Amino acid sequence: MTALAAAAVWLQPVLLAALALRIAAGAPDAAWLPLGALVAPLVAMLAANRRVADLGPIARAALAVSVTVLLAADLVVAADLATSLDATPWLGVVAAGALALVVPLIPGARQASPVLLAIVATVLLLPLVSIGATTRTAPWTAWSRGALRGTLTFPETSAWVGKGERFARADRLLFTEGQRVTAVSGGVFRVVERDVTPPTVREWRLAPGEALTLRPGDELALEAGTRLRFEPGRRVPGAPASGIVWADAPGRSAAMLPSALGALVTLIGGALALVPAVRRGSAAITGPAVLLIATLAAVGWGVFAGSIAPDLPLGGSLVAPMLRLPIRALGARTGAPLTVLTAVALTVLLLTAAVALRGRLVAACGPAPVLWAAAVGAGGLITALRPEPWRLLTLALGVAAAGCAPALLASGRIAGQAGCAIGVLVFAILAALPLLAPALASWLEPLVRYPSLVAMPLGLMAARMLARISPEEDEEAPPVVR
Repeated sequence: MTALAAAAVWLQPVLLAALALRIAAGAPDAAWLPLGALVAPLVAMLAANRRVADLGPIARAALAVSVTVLLAADLVVAADLATSLDATPWLGVVAAGALALVVPLIPGARQASPVLLAIVATVLLLPLVSIGATTRTAPWTAWSRGALRGTLTFPETSAWVGKGERFARADRLLFTEGQRVTAVSGGVFRVVERDVTPPTVREWRLAPGEALTLRPGDELALEAGTRLRFEPGRRVPGAPASGIVWADAPGRSAAMLPSALGALVTLIGGALALVPAVRRGSAAITGPAVLLIATLAAVGWGVFAGSIAPDLPLGGSLVAPMLRLPIRALGARTGAPLTVLTAVALTVLLLTAAVALRGRLVAACGPAPVLWAAAVGAGGLITALRPEPWRLLTLALGVAAAGCAPALLASGRIAGQAGCAIGVLVFAILAALPLLAPALASWLEPLVRYPSLVAMPLGLMAARMLARISPEEDEEAPPVVR
């Protein structure tokens, strides 16, 4: 497979949008996660040739599940895109699902997809270049300026203080200062008052236009789809306390080492299973180059959004930092065309990702169109649960790592299949732990967040132990001449 086609498997819209959002929000893992996302597919591309058809039924089933969950995560991005355009989320899911279902089956789509991917990666950089040139601010300068902000507050130009914005998914906002919020859409609002012992929960039913006054320490629980308006000049609830905290989150300490290691294992293991090895040659550099450009674009979107408009991550929409930033930075006249260009680029990226994922599903389960239709349909049904997209992404990569890595790295076929079975079983138990044992899940939080941290090594250990106990003969070895 060509390097560009292999890169298309990895460059999912959910991955780039999630990286940008986490950087803009100042997440503790934002400092190193882009590096892991760049290195993981490069490791997979340089690994030895891996045939999915030789992995065994358990590994192929794990790969099919991974493809389905990745599709669901990408459809969540489409739902967020529809929400940002003031349309209903299901409309974005249906439209994107229809395109993902049909486009990969068009003759020539597989050949055109890598070229489109290279164009999209370049297009995603153009708005950043325009913002940097207009404001005369390089990304590293924007990072420094953002780190010098005393407080992260709502500016007058924010849509959150104008017509109000919608929360893409359920959230809990902790208010560090008194603030008055106005309900743009009516509903029941649950407030946890933590200034009393024990904390008191109060419910308020607000009609559109009615306001609710919150005190410092109050926590407001919001359902997905809720639309609110905030006061200008007030702190952004849920955002870092200051620019310094945004640039250097307190969570970046030795305590996050298990989670960091879990993310790294998930990324590399998932890439080994999903990203095929590439043909060597002068053209092989195109894949790593596109990966680098796309990752830099995601980092740039996150840095500029966090520095210029710290309120954009509020609401949890993956595409908000990418679609709202041009208008906030350059004004409606100049920013609107760049917003449209970005939305088109994300849509095309969804199509190139769908073509690449269909290729992996064909390699694992066969070319029957009904299999692809089932994967797209299941992905659409998953989005009805309003899942957290980063969680979907890590689950998709994790199940591929736990279910395929033992077969890829084991010396024997039977041992590899046994290792895959153990890896999938451990992964399923850890992933379901919040439902089975919530108290234990909170204690094992890094393992629950990244189940492949334990599942993949255990599967590898089981496969290697079994291979030593019962070594398999090489079926392709030539007969011994006596």
